[in-house]
Amino acid sequence: MAACCNRFVDVVFLVFVSLTCCQATYLSFSYGVLEAKNGTTEGSFCVIYYPNITSYPSEKAEATYEPIIDLSLWDGCSETPPNSEDISDKFVITSNGNCSIVTKAETIKRFKGKGLLIVTAQVMHLPDNISYPVSIPVALIGQGSKDILVGLGSSIQIFIYSPIDGSHMDYSLLVIWSLAVLTVGIGAYWSGLVRYDLQKQSHLISQGHPGEVSEETKAILQEEVSLSVTPVLVGVFVLCMCGMLLLLYFFFSYLVYVIIGLFVLASTTAVYQCLEPIVRRIPVGAVKLPRCNIGFVRVHVEARQLVLFIGAVALAACWVVYRKEKFSWILQDILGFAFSVNMIRQVRLPSLKICTLLLVLLFFYDIFFVFITPLFTKNGQSVMVEVATGGGSGVSGGTGGNSGGSSSGGDEQLPMVIRVPHLGYDPLSVCWQRYSLLGFGDILVPGMLVGFCHGFDLATANRRKLYYISTLIAYGLGLMVTFVGLYLMAVAQPALLYLVPFTLIPVFLLGLCRRELSLLWNGDGQVVENTRLTDSSKLESARPELDLDKESLPERASSKDRTALMD
Repeated sequence: MAACCNRFVDVVFLVFVSLTCCQATYLSFSYGVLEAKNGTTEGSFCVIYYPNITSYPSEKAEATYEPIIDLSLWDGCSETPPNSEDISDKFVITSNGNCSIVTKAETIKRFKGKGLLIVTAQVMHLPDNISYPVSIPVALIGQGSKDILVGLGSSIQIFIYSPIDGSHMDYSLLVIWSLAVLTVGIGAYWSGLVRYDLQKQSHLISQGHPGEVSEETKAILQEEVSLSVTPVLVGVFVLCMCGMLLLLYFFFSYLVYVIIGLFVLASTTAVYQCLEPIVRRIPVGAVKLPRCNIGFVRVHVEARQLVLFIGAVALAACWVVYRKEKFSWILQDILGFAFSVNMIRQVRLPSLKICTLLLVLLFFYDIFFVFITPLFTKNGQSVMVEVATGGGSGVSGGTGGNSGGSSSGGDEQLPMVIRVPHLGYDPLSVCWQRYSLLGFGDILVPGMLVGFCHGFDLATANRRKLYYISTLIAYGLGLMVTFVGLYLMAVAQPALLYLVPFTLIPVFLLGLCRRELSLLWNGDGQVVENTRLTDSSKLESARPELDLDKESLPERASSKDRTALMD
């Protein structure tokens, strides 16, 4: 038996060694910048080159412009250019074809061509165990970039240089960090207030003071303190998220428009609900409009509410119309801010147990779809990044020129992200995505935990709001670490890899130190029964002044509940 085991180990070892020895290694490649001009028209495009084959100057001043000729229908493998085109002293654009780079370069050189641009969809992996006697400059360019380049005109001149990839501060990350922390802070603070108000009213009802609230309102209050969620439902939800992400990956060009439609509806509602409490404090336009029936819904609103609704619809409509313009990121971020704040306010998780389960499952979900899926995809890109950026963007994710990327869904991208254009000068920025992105999930998921913590602070009369402030600070620090990881590793990062431990650990440590971990873990029900919320003398001491009378109650309910409360 021992001999058989030893023989098996020897076989496995030999197979491993043979695979290791026979694994091919390839030439390293670098990114360069192609500058093009045609009179007053200019453009910058990303190219890829192999330093072992070709070298380019590192400064613009060292480069000289050369004319180009578009022969992209020719692969450069045949002996003569099509139609005997004169390619002397020109950069020649060819398709990939079935011959080697050396053969293409020799053909171009034979006809006195100046250089070679190969149009390809992906990086060409060249073995590093053979020589490449190439005497003219060679570079790869994506199809989208080539089309834009050729579209500049017939008398285009280009030069290629390879700027040194130094440390360039991208201030867009500072903007995204500020937006994310502000969104979580406001949404979680509001969520905690609503949770506490509903808990307090529910407690008053249970203590024999039902006359202060109508029967209809009692049902709403009992239902909305927090979501009725079980661990099984959390698991099913995460599985549904996995399925939806895979559907978007394989059917992006169809489902992207469904997501855009849902985003428009949700963000319109969010803008209205976020601004309505402010608008209702404005004394102008408080007159009630005549009742009207829309389907099965009876609407009876004030003039100022109607104006707000029209404004919310107009804002979302402007984004739909101008979503492909350069300034559209401002509109998208405004809608995304309102959407995220409203979601954190409305989706109130019942306990630390549910929060922990959700965050831990999404922790592994994020890691798998960012770091593991590249091992299975054809182009080596992660499923998460492909979906977030629109399904790919040319050669090695970067030769989209100034167009900002392409996808199987045209030039559409999912709107479920905060995006800010790169701020700061970096010549190689044409090789990356035009925007820094942060998905809504990296705001909403930690935001729900922070919102739960604020509600707990209020319920336990914690005036210093230790849980809320600690988790909010921890969220900001976790986001900073995410950006540091992005800078050091130069690849997309699963933000929840950092945010989940950064936000969960402080809650558990505080709970242990304050001997409140059991209350946190079990959530709303035990908090109401076992904390100072049951002490009527301290009901008002736990929260800032914010009247909850019959007139303002509908402001805290969802749109569905407001309709139910209207006469």
